[in-house]
Amino acid sequence: MPTMELLKSHSLKELRKEVSKTNIKKYSKLKKMDLIELMMKKENKDMFHHMEMKGTHTMPDGTVMTGSKHNANSVPVKETKNKKKIKMIKRPKGSSY
Repeated sequence: MPTMELLKSHSLKELRKEVSKTNIKKYSKLKKMDLIELMMKKENKDMFHHMEMKGTHTMPDGTVMTGSKHNANSVPVKETKNKKKIKMIKRPKGSSY
C-alpha cells in the first residue's frame, strides 16, 4: 500500500503518469497534494501498491536498497544494451533506385 512519504518522493509528472494508467478521471488539473489525496482514497489505494520509494530498488532476495546502503565492496552491474550502429549508405548523385 502506498504511503504519503512514498508518494511525496515522486514528482507531479510521475504521479500523473501513474494515475493515467488507471481508470481515474479528472486528475489533470490537480496540484501535487490534491493528487496524492486522490491516490490515497480507499477505493484508489489498491491501484498503486506497485510503487516504490524514489531512489530505492528491490534486490532479488527481497531486500530494499538505497544509495546509502551501498559501500566500497558493492560491485556495479554492467548494463547490457544492444547498441548496433547502422551504417548509412549514400546513393550516388543522379542515380535512381
